[in-house]
This record gives sequence, C-alpha cells and structure tokens, in this order.
Amino acid sequence: MLRRSSPFLVLGMIAVVASCDSLTGSGASSGTPVGIALLNARTKGSGYTTSPKLNFYSVGSATFSFSTINSDTCLIQPFDSAATNPNTSVQLGAGAFLMAAVSGDTDSLYKAASGDQTYLSRHASGMPFTAGDSIAFNVAGDVAGFPAMAVRAKTAEPFTITRPVIPPANTPMIVNWTPATDNNAAMYISLLFNAPANNALHGSGLNTQAFCDFHDDGQGTVQSTVANLVAASSQPFVIKAQRVRTTLAVGTTLISYLNVISTFEVPTPVSP
Repeated sequence: MLRRSSPFLVLGMIAVVASCDSLTGSGASSGTPVGIALLNARTKGSGYTTSPKLNFYSVGSATFSFSTINSDTCLIQPFDSAATNPNTSVQLGAGAFLMAAVSGDTDSLYKAASGDQTYLSRHASGMPFTAGDSIAFNVAGDVAGFPAMAVRAKTAEPFTITRPVIPPANTPMIVNWTPATDNNAAMYISLLFNAPANNALHGSGLNTQAFCDFHDDGQGTVQSTVANLVAASSQPFVIKAQRVRTTLAVGTTLISYLNVISTFEVPTPVSP
C-alpha cells in the first residue's frame, strides 16, 4: 500500500535533500513503479544551475514528500555529518535517457556510469536555470521498468533568512525569512549546536540539531524548550535553511508515481 506523510529531510549538511524512507521493494513485476526526481539550486556567477537526479523503483510501500504538509514545530535529534541514507529498493530503468527542460535550456539525463540506474546530466554544471521557474521531465519509459510519463513542476525560488537571536530563557525563538510566492512550499530549518550528552557518540563539535518544518509564510516559532537547548550550546549554533517544493505526478496508463522534489538552500552550494 502506498502511504503519504510529511517529509523530514536528512539535514547533515543538507547534502541529502530528501528521502522516501519506506521504499521496500517486492520485485519489479509485483511492486508499484515509483520515481523520485531531486533537484537543487546552485550558484554560478550571478545566476543558478541545477543538476536533476532521477531514480526509479519497484516498491511495496512508499512515503511521498509533500511540501504542503508541515508540523510548524521542531524536533531535537543527533547530528552526524558523516551519516548516510542507504536504499535497498529494487531499482528500475526508465528508458535509455530522459529529457529535462527549463526556460532556455534542455538536457538529456543518462544512467550513471556506475550502473546504479541513477539518471543525471553528463554536464558537470548541469543546466542554467532561473530558480522559481518550472522544470519539465519527459520519461520515455521501459516496458520492463518504469512506464512513460511527463511532468511539469515549479522549482523552489530563492530567499534570504535572518539569523535568529537567542531569546531569554523559557521564551520561544522567532525565525524570519523571505516568504514563498504561494502556499505550496515548505521551509525546513536546522539549528546545529553542541549538546554535551551527545559528545560520546557524535563528537564534541556540532552534534545535535533542532530540525523544524514550517509553512513557508516567512516566519516560524521554535518552541521555548528547544530554544533553551540551543542557548545552552557550548559552541555558537549554525543555521541552515531549505525551501522545498514538491509535485506528485500519477501515471495515466499504469499505476505509477513520480515525486519531484525541488529545493533552494541557504547557504547555497556553488555549481562546478
């Protein structure tokens, strides 16, 4: 059964931008075809590039990412910059190559040379694009894998965020940023700090994160219990933020799904 839930991203260095955490495959012939398209914005000169990566799976269950579902609260969890997010699902092919198109540029995405069936650009810098515009994917499909599908999705637009001020004890912390242009985006914020209780397992540096998922309306409230922990850090906290937009496309001929997840991060990575 396919189930849907609010996503919680792995924010080690916000390098892993999303995860479908319940992709447990049951074989290509009996599972449901599910695709994940991940793309983030990277600075290049005065503009941006993106390098989409697409993977396709046969699954027994899946957790889709929806940027419209948010808890407007924060969780405390250990932070490990070396953590990985393994995936043991059955991977599928989706044709010899895929097409990705943004305003002013089109690129072909091919399977990775490693043979893991990740589709990506052969250009190191990816595609120049205007963050916030739409991107279109045309999946040719494979009769023994993921079926043909076309989808268009809005990408996450740029934003700025103000470093929050540590409030007095037992007082919520307010975080402000440039709001999204509509109600279909989420803002994920990670406050990285040191908690002595986590030193033994995760080192004495930034070993804990307060992870917050907010509606992208320009302001979020970190509850006082979490703000107290950040305030007690032995090191200055580091803030990382990520705007997320998602689109879920559903196949028209076969039961299949393609979850497009677009992000814009601050600090923003630099394009090759």
